[in-house]
Amino acid sequence: MQKKLGFMLLYAALVMPLATHAEGSYFKAGVGSSEYKFEESSENKTAVNLAYGFSLDKNFGVELGYANLGKLKTTDGDYSVQTQSIYIAGVGNLPLTDAFSVFGKVGVAVNHFTAKETGFADTKETKARALLGLGLAYNFTKEIAGTLEYQHFGTVDQVKISALTVGVKYGF
Repeated sequence: MQKKLGFMLLYAALVMPLATHAEGSYFKAGVGSSEYKFEESSENKTAVNLAYGFSLDKNFGVELGYANLGKLKTTDGDYSVQTQSIYIAGVGNLPLTDAFSVFGKVGVAVNHFTAKETGFADTKETKARALLGLGLAYNFTKEIAGTLEYQHFGTVDQVKISALTVGVKYGF
């Protein structure tokens, strides 16, 4: 729990100075389902993400985010895997109507992967991987939008990691 809190505080310390560049910036929070996929099997866990972004113009921007992709455990509890990620991505936005827009993102995710197995030393890896994302946004007001987003965080230790989240975006 202390590591998660420290990770969140580090994220806040990095993001808060950027918030002073408020014009065209936003905060985004989402919750949904992560997928851990290994060979022919996959399992879903709860994913939570937070992001801060700012627009360079109406179609392009930059986003810095954090995602906790949940903890996967075997039924007997002998093995568990947990992944957290910090990412930075370029975001392209294409308005479809005044309310709807689609967006895509390409960037780098730094994934921290922890595996624990009874009787063995913990395995911890931190790997940078390509981040790819695609989403849909609906503007309820000028400042508030709902989002549906898919993000692929890459492969760590032969496990493909992705998330599908629903969220809220608040723009300044």
